[in-house]
Amino acid sequence: MEKEKKRIEIEKGIFIPSAAILLAVILIGFLFPDFFNQSMVVLFDVTTKSFGWFYLLMSAFLVFLCLFVAATPFGNRVIGGEGAKPEHRNFSWCAMTICSGIATAVVFYAVGEPLTYYHVPPAFTGLDPCSPQSAVRGVQIASFHWGFAYYGIFTFWGLVTGYMCMNYHLPARPSSGLYPVLKDKIFGPAGKVIDVVSLLALIGGIVTSLGFGTTQFASGMDFVFGVKPSNLMYVITIVVVTLSYTLSSGRGLKKGMQFISDMNAYVYIVLLLFLFLFGPTIYLLNLLTEVVGSTIMNYIPTAFNADAFDIGEGWSRMNTVFFMAWIMAYAPLIGLFLAKISRGRTVRQFLLVNIFVPGIFVLLWFVGFGGNAIYVDHYLNGTLYDIVSELGFPVANFALLREMPLNTLTNPLVILALFLSFITLADAMTGTIASMTVKDTLAEEAPVRIKFFWGLLIGASTILCLFALGEIGTTALQNMSIVYALPIFIITIFAIVSVMKMVNGTVDREMEELLKKEGRLPWEKEAE
Repeated sequence: MEKEKKRIEIEKGIFIPSAAILLAVILIGFLFPDFFNQSMVVLFDVTTKSFGWFYLLMSAFLVFLCLFVAATPFGNRVIGGEGAKPEHRNFSWCAMTICSGIATAVVFYAVGEPLTYYHVPPAFTGLDPCSPQSAVRGVQIASFHWGFAYYGIFTFWGLVTGYMCMNYHLPARPSSGLYPVLKDKIFGPAGKVIDVVSLLALIGGIVTSLGFGTTQFASGMDFVFGVKPSNLMYVITIVVVTLSYTLSSGRGLKKGMQFISDMNAYVYIVLLLFLFLFGPTIYLLNLLTEVVGSTIMNYIPTAFNADAFDIGEGWSRMNTVFFMAWIMAYAPLIGLFLAKISRGRTVRQFLLVNIFVPGIFVLLWFVGFGGNAIYVDHYLNGTLYDIVSELGFPVANFALLREMPLNTLTNPLVILALFLSFITLADAMTGTIASMTVKDTLAEEAPVRIKFFWGLLIGASTILCLFALGEIGTTALQNMSIVYALPIFIITIFAIVSVMKMVNGTVDREMEELLKKEGRLPWEKEAE
């Protein structure tokens, strides 16, 4: 009985500040919406203008660092220890890898982003609007934002936290990845600050994603079926999604998350097959080939476009810098989840699969959706861009499908993909957040009641934001996540040092010495 009580003991140093700050931010937004929105805009501008170069350099470096580590002997280490065996079949592992990080973003931006870059090419490309070159580059840039770089950042944090948590049983928190540098300080105020900042950045991002996903669903219902958005529709959508991911998280990884991710992956596959088979197939295959070539040739110019002379009038800051910062806000906890589902895989498998499998999927996804949309406007004199410009990104996918056959079947599929995409992210993160806020470092999963608390709090926060602040308020929360990304980028410098200590064997030697002295690791004793 005593052991069971300890299993649900709250980690007050993380739980209370995180919940209190989140509720305080929402309260300030509710009471002083204009002040809240304007403050977030100012902070967003300051951080992205002053540190955009830093965000770009760090993001690009993390991808290359992961590939370097994969090529070293350290890549042979097994996540979870030498005796660990894979807990998920390959398809489910890849499905969870892809779906847990993408959320609603890849559905939201699938048509609108590449189509916009085709019609209005970023200035740094030097391309003419509506040209074949701008079409290829537009798809390449969009897939860059959500592909290899996106998952490279997640994978790096999965390596740094996963190895320490899974192999040496440190608490399932981002601060544990910095143990090689900070040592026992991770159990004190420094560690708590790292964990609270990571948690708040993630929650801000999840609330934003759910808010945007809800508005996209409502816009789609209006565009396709003529059902006008209403507060009731917003509430019903958020409640259904919240209950779905909360109950799924409560069922655990194998019964909940794995099942939802498999369903999500099957829906993605069906949509991709439809786009390539019922769209202009040969054109899409040719475009895919050119986009692969453009990715190889233009990866570095895209990654390092800081636009020192501002020829793009803030394009880089509002796009590439923005996306890299938003990704980093999610990274510590998404990475921890990716490591958790990779128990029994080697470090090399973890790094390569988590970068290349989602990266290739995203490339196909944007060629399928974006390529079809560009084809409609380029060859069929379509007006998709005009529709997107007038009504926004939320209707872009539905506007494309209206131009294609079987839209009575594909429209519901896109809505289902949107629904499942968010559930997979929120499911994964609800469990990870819950694990961070309890003291038992050895438990496989956090108690269900703690998962329910965080799941319902995220859903309630989204409803409050949409009702109290509207879509502008959700954008303000998104900007807040970008602001939180700055300290996480700084923390990442120390995380890089941790990884280098792992690679050169320092971490393993230090842990072996601790084991010789103590018989077991100090935090394992405390957990018991």
